[in-house]
Amino acid sequence: MGSAAQIIKNKWYFCSVTFYVLSLSVVNGQIIDTKSPPEHTDDIQIETKSPLYNAAYLEISDMLDGKQPLSIKRAVFLEEWAYLDGKLDYGKYCNTIDSAVDFIKRFIIANRMEKYKTAKNMALIEYFFHPYSGNDHKPFTYDFNDADGIDDFTNLFITKVMQTHTGQCHSLPMYYKVLAEAVNAESFIAYAPRHLFIRYRDEDNLFPEDWVNIELTSHQLVPEFWIKENFEISEKTIENKVYLYPLSDKETVASQLDGLAFGYWRKYKIYDDFTFLCVNKSLEYYPQDINALLIKTKSIESALMKHLGYNGRRVDEYTLLLNREMKEINDRLINLGWKPMSDELKNRLDEDFDRAKIILEGTKEQ
Repeated sequence: MGSAAQIIKNKWYFCSVTFYVLSLSVVNGQIIDTKSPPEHTDDIQIETKSPLYNAAYLEISDMLDGKQPLSIKRAVFLEEWAYLDGKLDYGKYCNTIDSAVDFIKRFIIANRMEKYKTAKNMALIEYFFHPYSGNDHKPFTYDFNDADGIDDFTNLFITKVMQTHTGQCHSLPMYYKVLAEAVNAESFIAYAPRHLFIRYRDEDNLFPEDWVNIELTSHQLVPEFWIKENFEISEKTIENKVYLYPLSDKETVASQLDGLAFGYWRKYKIYDDFTFLCVNKSLEYYPQDINALLIKTKSIESALMKHLGYNGRRVDEYTLLLNREMKEINDRLINLGWKPMSDELKNRLDEDFDRAKIILEGTKEQ
């Protein structure tokens, strides 16, 4: 076994801490003047707070429908482009990715890793975990500052990761996936409760399990049973492809639409026809998308409250229809095995987060 492969294999150990943050899809970036208007083929117009959100929806929708090439890189960009009012440079975004891809390819050659089927993922792990010239000697680390994006939503953005090499459990895995797409490495986004991570098949048989699970937040490779136990994941949710399920590229792009809807809500503080449209489209291609189902419920509830305000709060055929739709979504969530996170689990994850932050701050002081 080559030295590079041995480095990767030696990372197989159990996590002692858990970093958790929101799992909905979003991105952060410094505002840049150059704009890159989305391309789309349909003339559908939806009443939104911003035509940029409509344009982003149309292009991602076209990708899913096969009218444009499927691109996770582009879908991620569109999500943040809309939130940042179009003030994001697609050329600079692509150049940063291209530079990383060039380094990863050269790293594989320099370390004679071509014989490994998983060489590209090995190189990506090294790129994220350790200082090299290709990442400006700055590994990608967890950012404890406003990790939920409460004060500044853009703290969750993927372009923030690209610029600062810091992020959290959504943005770090999503940037890994963008780079994996660019180098044609087979890797997958997977969900746990309020968490994302990366999985890839162990085709070189370097580990005791069939899948390698990458925790980019803590620079660890973790066994599957640890993820199940740590996040209290039921077998039913695994069987129904809610958690631990490796998303296809199309499902990953579909998930960007619930992220687009969530960013729209954070920006304008409203669930409306646009958020409903986004998640409905997402569910066409990724039907077990929990985030989309929850946003769909909020969108229907908002429509119900709006209608009750118009009709004097009377029960009529439309209110009954909306109530039935909300019940159907609730039944769907139950059938998938999903349930809200327990207070016990939430408190434990919060405590783990606080301990990890203290440890990091102590390390910095040293």
